[in-house]
Amino acid sequence: MALEMDFRFRRGDFSLEAALSSREKVTGLVGPSGSGKTTILMSLIGILRPQSGYIRILGESELFCAERGISVPIEKRRLGVVFQENLLFPHLNVMDNLLFGYRLTPAAQRRLEPDEIYDLLDLRRLLRRGAGSLSGGEQRRVAIGRALLASPSMLLLDEPLTGLDATLRDRILAYLLRLKSELSIPMVYVSHSFADITAICDRVALIEVEVDERHHKHSKVSGLKKPHAAFADLSGVVRAGPIETIIEAVVERVDKTAGYAQVRSGPLELFVTDTSGSPGQKCFVTIGGEDIILSLGELPRLSSRNVWRGRVLDLESYQERTIVSVDVGRQIRTVLTVESARELELKPGSEVHVIVKANSLRAVMVGG
Repeated sequence: MALEMDFRFRRGDFSLEAALSSREKVTGLVGPSGSGKTTILMSLIGILRPQSGYIRILGESELFCAERGISVPIEKRRLGVVFQENLLFPHLNVMDNLLFGYRLTPAAQRRLEPDEIYDLLDLRRLLRRGAGSLSGGEQRRVAIGRALLASPSMLLLDEPLTGLDATLRDRILAYLLRLKSELSIPMVYVSHSFADITAICDRVALIEVEVDERHHKHSKVSGLKKPHAAFADLSGVVRAGPIETIIEAVVERVDKTAGYAQVRSGPLELFVTDTSGSPGQKCFVTIGGEDIILSLGELPRLSSRNVWRGRVLDLESYQERTIVSVDVGRQIRTVLTVESARELELKPGSEVHVIVKANSLRAVMVGG
């Protein structure tokens, strides 16, 4: 399935050219405030109608075509939408919120069943609670579940992690990554956060803006790039924030007495201080780039359990820092000052040791 659009929209002094074709699971949409991100989403949803062009979800339907006079009504576009504001129905409990779109979807078009979403997003224990009694993170999970149970052909996520504290942000992001790995529903993800974009998006579309001498604003989608390849383009648009790597792993062993859990992601073994999981349980581990130490040469004896041999893949400059990508069985990114990177004489192919304390790794256990 692919999203394909090529349309023009104009209103007053603002115009937008949105040409994009993506077959990725998660397509990021990035641009400065007022560049047209919301205009693109509203055009996809059907709230706004472009003056020319088309919007298609290949393998599903043609949502809009100006030339042929096609504009599918909003309720028939089968797009799931999650806004920064959760917009739950306050008079309904969690179950009725979740089932609102599901009940309106013809049985033949239902792609997901309630039990599947309850388990996927760990919502079963919340079903009888009122929407107003939920925490911010719980509300966001319900909003995502409600959108999914409408059996959308695509999920549109508008700043879904904005406004959450670090713990809730990690947890919701872990669930989104789980959706990405376990469901076949493509997503369009709008965000100003570099960490979020690089964690979940496969490709990023950057919206460029020009203002002419008459103060007319013209925005244009510049094409798709891998998030890591878009460092320079993104640096003036998104918040610098943390540079992180998020790794999907499975719990192998839990030692509550020692206060750590041993988890594995392919060939990479990690030790984390979250002992709430159980063997066989899936988790997502966040490694902060500024929590990593790189070492060259022979390694001294260290107290840290997380010491991995690695090879430098590349170095990139980003907002007065140097981002070093290292292969340790999984690709991770670390942050150095420009001076430190120069002193270490790092280059692609350099052999290094990667060191990070267990209590610096943030683990989120998902499922049971």
